Amino acid sequence: MNCRAFNAEFSHERRRFVGQSIVAVSGVMSAPLSFAQSSSADGQAVSSAPQEGANPIADPAWTRQAIRTLWAERRRSGVTPLIMLQVPFNKNLRLYLKNEAKSPTGSLKHRVAWGLVMSALVDGSIGPESSLYEASSGNTAIGEAYFAKMLGLPFTAVMRPGISELKIAAIKDYGGKVAIAPAGMSPGAHLQKLLATDTRGYDFNQFANTQRVLDYFDAEPDQSMNMAAEIFRQLKMDDHPCPEWFVAGAGSGGTATSIARYLRKWSDFGGRNCATSLAVVDPEDSVLFDWYMNGNNDLSISKGSRIEGIGSSGPVVFGKTFSLLRSGAARMYKVPDAASVAGMQLLSELVSFDVGPSSGTNFYGALQLLERMHREGRSGSVVSIICDEGRRYQDKYYNPAWLSSAGLNPGPWKTSLARLWSSGRKET
Repeated sequence: MNCRAFNAEFSHERRRFVGQSIVAVSGVMSAPLSFAQSSSADGQAVSSAPQEGANPIADPAWTRQAIRTLWAERRRSGVTPLIMLQVPFNKNLRLYLKNEAKSPTGSLKHRVAWGLVMSALVDGSIGPESSLYEASSGNTAIGEAYFAKMLGLPFTAVMRPGISELKIAAIKDYGGKVAIAPAGMSPGAHLQKLLATDTRGYDFNQFANTQRVLDYFDAEPDQSMNMAAEIFRQLKMDDHPCPEWFVAGAGSGGTATSIARYLRKWSDFGGRNCATSLAVVDPEDSVLFDWYMNGNNDLSISKGSRIEGIGSSGPVVFGKTFSLLRSGAARMYKVPDAASVAGMQLLSELVSFDVGPSSGTNFYGALQLLERMHREGRSGSVVSIICDEGRRYQDKYYNPAWLSSAGLNPGPWKTSLARLWSSGRKET
């Protein structure tokens, strides 16, 4: 297999950051798109919050206590570790990995779930009688089920068939329910069917809202709970406190967008002078790479991503169906699924515990950037994310029979990536 043939890369000069304007609605801050106009990841129209006055909060004291509960949980959770790997082929290069698997619910989506629930509480969109819903491939729903249980609210995750049974079990362990969309019906459409019969239902709609809620509580750079802010604090005493690149995949796109916004907003604060750029990695069956290149919001693909948690089948409309800000990424990589699995396997060996497949996609992108920095004679660091642990994927990506049935052969890719990691040389 010619690995280089798949190494599609597109880079352009970083355009001026265009922030989405904010308007006041009933005394709270909201995105200019009305909730009734938003739509799900598959383009289905959704109502991600009740209309004003449709579902009034009967107990403000409950809301205050719920917000207090979430803040207390956030402070108890603390900061996830930042793992450092010395690059074997260049002593002046380092790879840092933010280990989000150490969050309370085991993935980076714990932050997303916290932000979505907190935003809904602050906006007055949910109350003590609300029932909560989300269309999810797993990790976001696991986090939301955790917080719903904490607040004593029912939660239902709406999922497509084929999601890891171990993820489904985790949702149920936190007291959540799982609704599998029938054949021929998207999770977004099935969610709307459920909401039509539940007058107290609230759809978190991560695909439209994550980009907003992860910035919702941003503050001074040394106080912010943004993941990038945590990383900069953790790197303060390091030899490379200012990474050259941050690498992330896009599930809803909100994490990548929040990182891009933080990097731009605080790059020169207090003399920091840190021009870190964001690179986004995209799996095989996803339209994000092509959308990034040509800006066509109508792109779609019939297949869903085989790498759980990242990619989009389209359409991709910022703030409506997806939360990835196109101008926030300075570079994007298209990653073959077999290479993602190979990256997962190699990275698991390097950190001495099993990681999830999207972490392998991130690792692949980080390796491309480290090789380029080495080739150009630059020193510095690249930061990426361990999105979750591999224990939730033992029935799939760690199962040789499943890989074979999915048509994935990571062996040649692992050999190639191991050579690249050890020598800095790509296959010719």
